[in-house]
Amino acid sequence: MVSTNVVTNGGNGNASPENKTPQQMAPKKPTPPSFALRARNFAAKSLRFGSTVVGIAVAANVASHIYELNQVDTFFGGNNTDSSSDKEGAQTDDKSKGKSKKSVLVLPFSNLKVVERRSGDFDDLKRLGPDRDKQPTIVLEAKELVKIIHTAASDPNITALHADFGEGMRFPCGLGHMEEIRNAIRVFNESHRRHRDPNTQHNPVFAMQRNGDPKQSYAFGHSFQWNEYFLASSFTHVHLQSRGALHLFGVTASNTFLRSALDKYGIKAHVFKHGDYKTAPNMFTEDKYSKPHLEAVKSMTASLNNTMFSCIEKARDLNFDSVMRKSMFDYGSLSAANGADLGLIDAMFPVDPLLSLLHANKEVAAGDKEKVEDGKDLIKAKKAKLEEIFGLNKSFDKFVATEQVSLVKYHEMMKKKAKLEERRKYFTKLAESSTAASLILSTIGLAPREAKLLPSKVEKVAVVTVDGSIGSSLSYEIIESLRKIRTDDDVKCLVLRVNSPGGSVTSSEAILEELKILEKPIICSMSNYAASGGYYISTSCEKMFANPTTITGSIGVFGIKLDASKWAKDYGIRTDYYPHGSHAASLNPLVPLTPRTKGNITRLIAGHYDYFKNIVANGRSMSVDEVEQVAQGRVWTGEQAKEVGLVDRLGGLDRAVSYAKSTHTKSESVDVEYWPRKKGFWDFISGKESLAGIISEAVALVKNSSDETDSIVHLFNEMSELKFAERPHFMLTMDEKTALDLILGRD
Repeated sequence: MVSTNVVTNGGNGNASPENKTPQQMAPKKPTPPSFALRARNFAAKSLRFGSTVVGIAVAANVASHIYELNQVDTFFGGNNTDSSSDKEGAQTDDKSKGKSKKSVLVLPFSNLKVVERRSGDFDDLKRLGPDRDKQPTIVLEAKELVKIIHTAASDPNITALHADFGEGMRFPCGLGHMEEIRNAIRVFNESHRRHRDPNTQHNPVFAMQRNGDPKQSYAFGHSFQWNEYFLASSFTHVHLQSRGALHLFGVTASNTFLRSALDKYGIKAHVFKHGDYKTAPNMFTEDKYSKPHLEAVKSMTASLNNTMFSCIEKARDLNFDSVMRKSMFDYGSLSAANGADLGLIDAMFPVDPLLSLLHANKEVAAGDKEKVEDGKDLIKAKKAKLEEIFGLNKSFDKFVATEQVSLVKYHEMMKKKAKLEERRKYFTKLAESSTAASLILSTIGLAPREAKLLPSKVEKVAVVTVDGSIGSSLSYEIIESLRKIRTDDDVKCLVLRVNSPGGSVTSSEAILEELKILEKPIICSMSNYAASGGYYISTSCEKMFANPTTITGSIGVFGIKLDASKWAKDYGIRTDYYPHGSHAASLNPLVPLTPRTKGNITRLIAGHYDYFKNIVANGRSMSVDEVEQVAQGRVWTGEQAKEVGLVDRLGGLDRAVSYAKSTHTKSESVDVEYWPRKKGFWDFISGKESLAGIISEAVALVKNSSDETDSIVHLFNEMSELKFAERPHFMLTMDEKTALDLILGRD
C-alpha cells in the first residue's frame, strides 16, 4: 500500500506554481465596492449634474431677464413711464435718456370688450375656434384700460390717442365704466398738468403745471349711437365718416313682461314684496309699466340723460338749452354735416385718415433726417395731397406721430415692465442680504450698485370685486377671498368694488356678515351697478364712492311662489302628497298657494325688509323713517344717491383707492392687490372653461337641438324645468334677468 502526501496551500504553507490547481491559477476577481461607496459616488455625480443644471437654469433666467429688460427699455425709449415717480411733475430729460419716439396709441373700441373682472389670463385661447380668422375680440378690465391710458399720458413716446369706433361698439359698455374711461382720457388730454386725484372732474386747485403742450386725442367712427358718442366726446377731436350718422336718441329703458305668456300656459307667479318701486318681479305679474314703475324709469333715464349731456357739453364746449336738447333728441339721426354744424364733430372724412397721416409724417421725418434741401417743399406737397384727399382741417396740425402702437402690444409691455419691477425688488432684497450677493447682482446689472433699502413689510390695500348677480357661487368666492385678507396683517384697508344688480338674500347676507368681522376699514367703490343686494353688502363701508351714472339703491326685498297647478290640470297631471306639517308641500309648483303659505312668505319678506332698512340706517347714520323715504325698492343714479344721502362721494375706483391709501396707510409705497385671484393655467385646464368643458357644452347643445317629436318627451322636459320652483326664492335684486337666473338656478 502506497501512501500519498498531499500538500495544501493552507496555514502558513505556500504552494509552488507547479503544485497549484487550475482554480488557483485563474486571475483573482476584484472585490466589488460596498453599497455605501456606490451611493457616495452616485451622490457626487448627481450633485455635479444638479449644479450644472441649476447653473444653466440661473443663466437662462438671467439672460431672459436682461433680454426682457432691454426689450422694455427699447419699447419705452428708456424713459420712466410711471407717473407716480414724477413727484415734481417734470418730464424726463430726453437728452439724458435718448430721443423720444413719436407714437399714437390706438384704442379699438369697435372690437374691445370692457368687463369689470376677467376670470383669468387665458381668454385668448378661445380664439382657437372656427372664427379665429375674423376680427379678434380684445377683452380688458375697466381698471386695466384706465391704467393703460394713464400710463400713456405720462409716456413721452405717446404723442396722441386714436380711438377706432368702426361701425359701432360690438360689445355694450356700462355707463360707469365709460365714465372712468372718459376721466382717464381727460387726464391724457391734460397731461401737461399734474393730477393728484385722476379719476374726478378736473379742478385747477388740485393741479400743478408740467412742461410740454397738451397731448391730442382723436376719435373716428362710421356712426355713433348715444352711448358711443358719450365716450367719443371725451376726445379732443371727434371725426365721422362722410356718409355716417349720429343716432343721438338719448337713454332708453326696456323691460319685458311675461304675464300674458304665463297665463296662456296656466302658470301664475305669486309675488310678495315691500315697496311699490321694487319692480323686478313685475315681469311676472304685469303686462306693462305700472304707475310707480314708470315713474322710477322716467326719473332714472332723465337723470342719466342730464348727466351725459352735461358731460358732452363740457367736453365739446357747447351750450345747448333745454329746447335745443329736446329738439336734437326728437329730430332723429343727424348727418355728418348736421353734426359739424352743431359742433358735435370736428370733421368728416371718407375713410379713417390715420394710416395716411402716419405715412406722411414718416416720410417728412425721413426727409428731415437726410437733410433734404427741399424739405419744406416736401412738407407742403404732402400736406396739400392729404388736404386734397381728406379735406384736413386744423384737427391734425399738432399730429406728429410717425408710428402706431396697438393696445394689445402696449398692454403686454406694461405687464412685462411690472413683472421686471417685481423682479428688481426681489433682487434688491437679495442684494441686501450679503455683500457678495450685492456685488454679483450689481455686476451683471440685476441690482443697483447703491440700492435703496426696501421696507421689510409693505402696506397693502386689497380690492375685492363683486361682479355679477350674487348667488352661492359668487358668495363662496368672495368669502374665501375675505378670509385670506383678514389674516394678512399687511392689508390696512379693503376697497369693496361692487358691480352687481343684486341677487339672493342668503348669499348677500353671507357676504355682509363676513365683511362685518373683517376688522379692517372698508371703502366701497360702485361700478355700473350696486343695487339691492349690491347695496346691501355695501352698508358696512365707512365711505361709499359712486359714478354719477351708477345705478344703485333699490332697497327692498321680494319673493316668488310659482303655481303651475292649472298647467298640470290641463295636461291631465294630478299630484298627491302627504305633508308632515302645514308648509311641507307649500313650495311645490303643482300645489296651489294656501293662506298659511301666503302668511308665512309675507312674514319672511317683511322681516328681511325691516332688517335691510335697519342696516342702511346704521351704516348711513339715518333714522329708519328717513331710510323708508328713499327705500321702497326705488332705483337711484349715483348723482341722485349722493343728493339723498345713500353715497358719500362721486368718483371711480381710482378715487376710492386713493382715499384708502391717504386715509389708512402711512408709507409712500403701497401695494394694491386684487381679489378674487385670477385663475392660473391649471385652473383653466381643469375648470368648466377648459377645452373638455367647451366640447361637452357643444355636444350638449347639439343634443338639445335635435328634433324630438314625441309629445311625452316634451311633456317630461317641461316637467323637469319646473324643478327649479321647489325651493324658496327671496331676492335682493333690481334686475329682471338676475331674478330669472336665480329662479332657474343659474347662479
